[in-house]
Amino acid sequence: MKKALWSLVLAVVVGLSAFSFTPSASAASYVDPIQTYTYSEMTTDMKQLAKAYPGLVQYRALGTTKYGRTVWAVKLGKGDATVFYNASHHAREWITTNIAMEMVDAYADAYKKNTTYQGYNVRNLLNDVSIWIVPMVNPDGVTLQQSGLKEFPKSAHSGLIKMNKGNTNFKRWKANAQGIDLNRQYPAGWNEIPRSEAPSPSYQMYKGTKPLEAPEVKLLYNFTSYVNPEVTISYHTSGRVLYWHYLNKKENYNRDYAMAKTFSSMTGYPLVKPNDSKKGGGYKDWFITQYGRPAFTPELSYHVGATNPPVSVINEEWKRNRKAALFVASEGKKLWEKKFTKTSKVITTFAPFNLYDRPSSAYKTSTKLKAQKLTVIGTKGNYFRINTKDYGKKWILKDNYVSGTVTDFHTKPKNFLVKESTPLYYSPISTKKSTSNLYPGEVKAIKSYGSYYAVKTKFNYDLWIKKDSKMTEFNPAAVNQKIALKPDATLLYSLPLDSKKTDTNLTPQTVTATKKWNNWFYVEGKDKDKRAVKGWIKQ
Repeated sequence: MKKALWSLVLAVVVGLSAFSFTPSASAASYVDPIQTYTYSEMTTDMKQLAKAYPGLVQYRALGTTKYGRTVWAVKLGKGDATVFYNASHHAREWITTNIAMEMVDAYADAYKKNTTYQGYNVRNLLNDVSIWIVPMVNPDGVTLQQSGLKEFPKSAHSGLIKMNKGNTNFKRWKANAQGIDLNRQYPAGWNEIPRSEAPSPSYQMYKGTKPLEAPEVKLLYNFTSYVNPEVTISYHTSGRVLYWHYLNKKENYNRDYAMAKTFSSMTGYPLVKPNDSKKGGGYKDWFITQYGRPAFTPELSYHVGATNPPVSVINEEWKRNRKAALFVASEGKKLWEKKFTKTSKVITTFAPFNLYDRPSSAYKTSTKLKAQKLTVIGTKGNYFRINTKDYGKKWILKDNYVSGTVTDFHTKPKNFLVKESTPLYYSPISTKKSTSNLYPGEVKAIKSYGSYYAVKTKFNYDLWIKKDSKMTEFNPAAVNQKIALKPDATLLYSLPLDSKKTDTNLTPQTVTATKKWNNWFYVEGKDKDKRAVKGWIKQ
């Protein structure tokens, strides 16, 4: 449902002013966040956003839940720096999905219009950063909490009711549809969670029989490894506080605390005081432990107890979070840029090459660019970082390239005479030798780099030769000269090289020379059978 339609309904029923949503005047209105936002509507909106903003918004399926619902990930941005936001780990906390999807809607709109949003140049930021979002980690649980048993097979009803302590009202439901609390499933501190808090599958608190047991958590665990984010946000409800600490290493404390303070000042969520408890199991706890990077859990909405926050709170929560999410993205960029060496140098490539989203084989894309001159802006391992017009910051392998530029003289080729068989190269690099040789003859060079020249070949693509004693520049002088051949037969050559003899002899006669090179002349004459012939003679 579009925002315009929803606003009309609200105006008639309860009065527009009560739920007026501030982004509606500027955002593109693909997402209506002021509603009970369902899994199916989220999926539809996600696909519409990807269609509306090709190249900027993308999505992928991570896998499915027990009841066949796809866990989706949305990518917003074109950059190689990555941050990761997730929402709706807990079923009754689905307003976090509304906020996450509104981010995609509002930020993509600002990118397209090239407008500043909350003080951030969104286009510049999203050209450098990709915000990955899993907007609904727990689609089974959310669907059960919002719609009840009717969205599940009858064979599952009795089990779900049992896990809900005999209650058919699922508004308090927090777990996935297997009765596992997804934010008690991550490895860090899992053993410290008392099993007595929920000894069996339940609507809340049950930690499972082992970490990563729930399919949704295993998907998020693996996806985090792929995204490798600099910072993560796990949106939860309720209480309007900010969790930011879990046994953080001493060397990371000041960095993480500084970010948390800024996030807190933007949202108005006070920081939860750190403690030394090892009890964990949450996504934030695991990410801090595993990656040693900043991770935050904002609790949206005023405290509502064991139910979902009301729709009426979403406008306020968006106001609190819309800038903080961009702040986290900008901090992610800073952290990422410390991990590679910045530079500025020109290189020339000699073969089509694939782009990589990040400097690892796991991030190879299907996009291939033609050989060209490039400006390298960073290096990391065996990869160069480049800035592309259409794809943002990308990486390429350090392969088949030279530093600097190639001199191109297609319009005025240089002529060379190859005296002996000489190796051919795919590029002006000694390790890029072709299996073919260039045989003695005249060639036209169309490019040069150092001591190498690119020449046209019979293979319909350019190959390179190295200039050495086997070749010489070949620029015969134009002449119009009569030459009286000696009484002895004169041998004709196809090129002014001793190795290029032909079977033709010229009988004594006067011939016309049209070109001269050293002691060689290019002549027109007649053979012994009085046929017109052309070639080189040596005088």
